[in-house]
Amino acid sequence: MIVPMKTAFLLISRQDRDEALEGLQRLGVMHLSVLDALESEEVEEARVELDRLRQLRERLPHEFGKEDLECAPGDRFDLQEVWRILDRRRRLREKLEELDAECERIRPFGTFDPETVRFLAKRGLTVRLYQSSGAMEPEIPSGAIAVETSRDRERVCFAVIGFGELEVQATEVALPARSLNELEAERQRLASEIEAVNASLAKYAGCVEQLQQEHIEALDRLRFVRARASLAEQGPAFCLKGFVPESGLEDLRRKAADSGWGLYVRDVRKDESPPTLLRLPAWVRPIRSVFELIGVVPGYFETDISTPFLLFLSLFFAMIVGDAGYGALFVGGSLLARHFTSIPRQAFQLLLIMSLCTVVWGLLIGNIFGLPRLPAFMEPLGADWLTGPSSDRHLMLLCFIIGAAQLTLAHIWRLLLLLPELRFLAQLGWIMITWSMFFAARSLVLLEPFPGAMLWVLAAGIGLVVVFMLPLRSFAANWSEYVRLPLDLISSFVDLVSYIRLFAVGTATLAIAAAFNEMAVEVGFQGVLSGAAAAGIIFFGHTLNILLAGMGVLVHGVRLNTLEFAGHTGIQWTGTPYTPFAYAQRGTLG
Repeated sequence: MIVPMKTAFLLISRQDRDEALEGLQRLGVMHLSVLDALESEEVEEARVELDRLRQLRERLPHEFGKEDLECAPGDRFDLQEVWRILDRRRRLREKLEELDAECERIRPFGTFDPETVRFLAKRGLTVRLYQSSGAMEPEIPSGAIAVETSRDRERVCFAVIGFGELEVQATEVALPARSLNELEAERQRLASEIEAVNASLAKYAGCVEQLQQEHIEALDRLRFVRARASLAEQGPAFCLKGFVPESGLEDLRRKAADSGWGLYVRDVRKDESPPTLLRLPAWVRPIRSVFELIGVVPGYFETDISTPFLLFLSLFFAMIVGDAGYGALFVGGSLLARHFTSIPRQAFQLLLIMSLCTVVWGLLIGNIFGLPRLPAFMEPLGADWLTGPSSDRHLMLLCFIIGAAQLTLAHIWRLLLLLPELRFLAQLGWIMITWSMFFAARSLVLLEPFPGAMLWVLAAGIGLVVVFMLPLRSFAANWSEYVRLPLDLISSFVDLVSYIRLFAVGTATLAIAAAFNEMAVEVGFQGVLSGAAAAGIIFFGHTLNILLAGMGVLVHGVRLNTLEFAGHTGIQWTGTPYTPFAYAQRGTLG
């Protein structure tokens, strides 16, 4: 469910401003309505500091060996000093790259002193550097000589020496400012400086705990200065607006009374944008991982569809992957990841749920690693309706049934929310339209006869939608909804048909697995080499297939929930996550 919010206004005296903000941050229940227009130089400085610390947390520990990750006694992490060292190293590396490029450019011409060349030019003797294709023999001007300095398959490098102006049909190479020996010496000096800079940086690499604490403090500081920048002047005081969950309202009232703040609380208005705080049952919480991955949050005034989202996504995952063997691998992989890595608990639970669903579905359709037949002891686990001669038709029909059921659930949801307004009858009309589209899709794709009675159902559904879509008082302002109705009807049919992608992608996964299995069988397992080649084909093929199936889940399985289902439920994912003004906790930074 979406936790109800209240709009709160705090009135704080000028002299107590910073102390009040610290107390509010310590309380940690109020989501501030901070405006970007109130950004200040202080806020920008705090943001830059936080960004630098975030970069250092990611970079420093990976630049040095494990033995270097011990912070020396008395060491104090100094952000400005570390950033100065990193900036100096960056500039040194850029210079080193420029020197490397210059050395590579003139090395084919050997070692010579450019000053000598310039000295000779003043006396009338011209020396120019050229390169040309190895297949070309450029014509040398009369009275001049060419000295080849290097040659490879692609080019020939040479110098032309003569008096006066020289014109050669080849690519001229500019004379360097310094000799190759000088550039190499400069390169060695820069490399030594970079080593010295790395040595001075290494002493900070082990201060992981201090860096973590600095990061937390910087995040708290940014939140604090943004809150301070958002204060609105109200005579001799400041006003702060925010949103508070009803469960935290009593704590805020108590804190305001103890601290002498003025507090005004009212219900959230429709023209406001309160944050969304989802409170989910324990078994539904794994779906948070998907919301965080794709970056969607339902709006405060929208509907929480977390439960059906988890159920349908698990089913879609199973149907798209469609292989009990892959599902078993996912189960084992998720258990190993949980044991040996720090995978978040909710992500682990989500992967485990979907993996187990894949195992069950794969057994029902009789598919394990794309093998032509299940092992004898597993054959009774398959469903005849999904494995028999007409299994493809049955699977496509099942996709349409699932689509119609999910879209029907979406409209039932909206219907219940609209009660007791008569507009709920429009949602009843959309349910009738949805099932009419189901029979239309069945007729067009599976060539089944279209029941004549469904035409009356379709007409009745359209009638209910036209009459009860909008309140009559808002007809003048929203007449465009009726103009768009034909497009909405077409969209309803397209949305239902789009569920066929579950069958298409699942069938493609099976076909790819079977194809690689056949390739491996053709290579054979008669000898060591052929066996190794066949095993390589199987490993590569199934690994590729798993990756493609994973992409299919993201592209198709998630889409059916976030677009088709959510669209019919009326969700536009316009929400802002509830992030209270609070001190950061050590475990929240990743």
